[in-house]
Amino acid sequence: MQKYNPKKIEEKWQSYWQTNNVFEAGDSGEKKFILVEFPFPSGDGLHMGHLRSYTAADLVSRYYRMKGFNVMYPIGWDAFGLPAENYAIKHGKQPAETTAKNIENIRKQLHRLGYSIDWSREINTTDPNYYKWTQWLFLQFYKAGLAYESTGLINWCPKDKTGLANEEVIGGHCERCGTKVEKKELRQWYLKITEYAEKLLAGLNDLPEWPERVRTEQANWIGKKEGAEIDFQVVLSPPKAGEGSPDFSTTPQNDIAVK
Repeated sequence: MQKYNPKKIEEKWQSYWQTNNVFEAGDSGEKKFILVEFPFPSGDGLHMGHLRSYTAADLVSRYYRMKGFNVMYPIGWDAFGLPAENYAIKHGKQPAETTAKNIENIRKQLHRLGYSIDWSREINTTDPNYYKWTQWLFLQFYKAGLAYESTGLINWCPKDKTGLANEEVIGGHCERCGTKVEKKELRQWYLKITEYAEKLLAGLNDLPEWPERVRTEQANWIGKKEGAEIDFQVVLSPPKAGEGSPDFSTTPQNDIAVK
């Protein structure tokens, strides 16, 4: 019996899949769209978290193909943002250079892993042919009154000099550098998702097939709360009029006695 050579066998079939466009999605038949978050090319290569997600998606993709579905399993590179910038600063190079190099390496790794990805649909968020459409979409939001500029408090990392989402603040500190996060008032752009909050929340009732855990997570993300914003007047000692301190409370009736 011939000795099994995994490297040789894997290369043979991976070459066949690529040459024959086996995993390219067509337009006919019943369709399935399998999507996992695109990787950040802000590191030298993939880590185990990537492999867990992409392997699970690959299993689902192959399962539905075997059941006769026309499956699209795309890939791309979420290449803008702070992680890519910090990686470039760390290595003393331009972000465009480090990002291109990391994409090339991760692409090779994904090919070697043998995932059934439709590479004909590969995208890169730093490609002008891609982000011209995100810019176009933003303009449509703006024209419809759904994108607006306003002043508001944000989570601010004084070291990275950038705003942070609530999910990026762990125990009051920046999840990336560990610096204590400040509250800073800045003028910035907002998307008025509150226009659709009620519709999104009600729509979760139309998804009984979703796990309860996922629906709860979505409801928490939408974050509907009923309450009032109270502007507390800060009085300094010795007596001197201070600035107001705004606070949102779901129980404003309990805040009346605050001194």
